[in-house]
Amino acid sequence: MALVATDGKTADERVVLAFLDLWEQQDVAGMLACFADGGSYIDMALPPRHGKAAIREYIESIFGAFSVRIETFLIASSGNVVFTERVDHLARNGTDRTVPLPVTGVMELQDGKITAWRDYCDVRTAEEGLGIVIRPATEGGKAIP
Repeated sequence: MALVATDGKTADERVVLAFLDLWEQQDVAGMLACFADGGSYIDMALPPRHGKAAIREYIESIFGAFSVRIETFLIASSGNVVFTERVDHLARNGTDRTVPLPVTGVMELQDGKITAWRDYCDVRTAEEGLGIVIRPATEGGKAIP
């Protein structure tokens, strides 16, 4: 059974669960309000986003391509670090293509705000399931323009 915000045992866990619930509503303003001003967001294998402007641009680009529904199954915390195990259900806009993407997330919080958010997943699963390219093409370890 998927967790909801009230399932969090600590205030930080509840912030993370509430943040993850905002994806389904595509509430970009609400999502950004969960971040500290100098926060960062890194989907591993993709370039990091630092600061709310870069995070906003990235999240809006995600919603331009697909919708997201997140099911969080496990959450744990140690100090100000919250770990999640979840499945992000990505549905490509304008198609019937949907892919369940297993994700492990690590979020660091300070004063109730996310300062660092790192997601670990197999981006190739999303690319193949949705029929899109997410990672930049590389040659010899360098991005091809």
